[in-house]
Amino acid sequence: MANNLSMPLMLVSGNRFTRKALVKQLKEILPNSVKIFTHEVDDGIPPEMGTYFVVFSSQEVYREFAEQNTENTVIMDSFVVAERTMLNQNIDRVLSLPRNQRVLLVNESEESTFEAMNHMKKIGFDFLHLVPYYPGCPLPEKDIKIAVTPGEIDLVPPGIKAVYNIGPRSLDFSTIVRILTYYGLLEDVIPGYADRYLSNLLDFAKKLSIVADETSRVLSTVRTELLGTGYYAKYRFSDIIGHTEELTEVKAVAEKLAHTNLSVLIEGENGTGKELLASAIHNASDRYRKPFVAINLSALPDELIESELFGYEEGAFTGAKKNGKIGLFQQAAGGTIFLDEIGDISLKMQAKLLRVLQEHQIMRVGGDRIIPVDVRIIAATNRNLKEMMEENTFRKDLYYRLREGYLHMPSLKSRREDIPLLIDHWQERLFRTDKKIAPDALELLMKHEWPGNVRELLNLMKFTFAVCEKDIITAEDLPFLGEENVSDAAEVQSVSPGTASESTEVRACRNLDEISKLILTTAAELQEEGVIVGRGSIIRKLEESGHALSEYRVRKCLQLLREQDFLKGENGAYGLTLTAKAHQIIINRN
Repeated sequence: MANNLSMPLMLVSGNRFTRKALVKQLKEILPNSVKIFTHEVDDGIPPEMGTYFVVFSSQEVYREFAEQNTENTVIMDSFVVAERTMLNQNIDRVLSLPRNQRVLLVNESEESTFEAMNHMKKIGFDFLHLVPYYPGCPLPEKDIKIAVTPGEIDLVPPGIKAVYNIGPRSLDFSTIVRILTYYGLLEDVIPGYADRYLSNLLDFAKKLSIVADETSRVLSTVRTELLGTGYYAKYRFSDIIGHTEELTEVKAVAEKLAHTNLSVLIEGENGTGKELLASAIHNASDRYRKPFVAINLSALPDELIESELFGYEEGAFTGAKKNGKIGLFQQAAGGTIFLDEIGDISLKMQAKLLRVLQEHQIMRVGGDRIIPVDVRIIAATNRNLKEMMEENTFRKDLYYRLREGYLHMPSLKSRREDIPLLIDHWQERLFRTDKKIAPDALELLMKHEWPGNVRELLNLMKFTFAVCEKDIITAEDLPFLGEENVSDAAEVQSVSPGTASESTEVRACRNLDEISKLILTTAAELQEEGVIVGRGSIIRKLEESGHALSEYRVRKCLQLLREQDFLKGENGAYGLTLTAKAHQIIINRN
């Protein structure tokens, strides 16, 4: 991918404190060849005319700038509305704040104050009793003597005895990635930056877990900071490893589609690499310098999907932010939006998406203004949309709109010859080890069914290379696969399906599909760990083991397992429990 280092960057912020902090952060990640210009929407001075890659410090600043730049003196080649984080070198000061007192959180506006409060709660400071304060709101009660502020010391009201200034919020990880992607610097800069960022993040999370006496906050903090609000296009076609005819053909067609503006539908099982393929298409297209944003539509209610995709106006619903919110379609302006699990959305949302595809226009929730959008859509699903059309659960017109370009990612089972290539690639890029795979281990890997596809293989190899201390990995180092194949062989030898000697439990096990057996096994593991068994806990456990399934699939399987008396109970406070029949299935399976 060619870089774009000749394009200057303009940072648009609200005040000089934010400007100074963010410029310093940008200079730490960008080379000197990238010229950085700045503009403050509050100072009344017009920005320098020209064409820029623009970074807005917040949505509020983005809206103010749009109102000021009516004559288009600043031309945006592309732009990013930054996500900001309060995690910086000064955040440790807040860890010592008392829990039994109310603490004032001071910021420059109502919107930014509540954003800061919500962010602090998300990263683990919900044990603090924060009270908002911003210009124009009533003075705080006299019993409040402590204030926290992200750089707005001059706004702290009189009567406050202790002020904890944690400095302006910095650009978060996802925003840094988008900036580096635009300049073609992601592969060069992100490894070192990510290492430092993650190290600092984990260090803070550990401190927080000690202070809050809740180790679960560590995981919450890391997830909040690293996941961000969307994905970034970090993969290319060279990252799709394999030489089988089926995969080679998919890559060849995808590369041709990348140079068009056609919508693309990608079908395939979970774990086959649909997101990777979408990312590669974007990076090989003429839109690669523009944003690549993504949303997983699985299990989200219509209202949330609609507001995330299209945005909303102020007062659109209870809890809506002041001045509204920009949706992902606008965030992806000029670029690509990736709609994962498209088969899981309702007919109502299908109709709204169809209109966007037909008209290239959106309307925000609660709005009355048509907004044109130039966005390429790539959709993906692990479901059979043709069957869904026959069942009238997926619109035919939307299907054919999405399927201007079509790709099917093959399962790992259908391209087992690529397994050695994948392992060699990971050894070089991820594991950095000279360990060898013995013939008996490779044979076991080649025979496995791989229900979790490439993701399952990757997770297994991560575990194996980390745990095995020998220079050569043998079949004995793959216990999960070994046990599975031995038990399968034993069952086949002990009884033939359909014979009179076959027990009711064995017949039931044979009639269950692999996904249902996997869910039963996962439920049993959760029960042994003392975790309430429900749809959510099962989905999380499956994801941890490399078997990501949509909520729809899990819900249907659980319903079937209850109907067949493998499970009893409902999702809720007491959760599901396994019947004796289910335990017998698990014993036979293992």
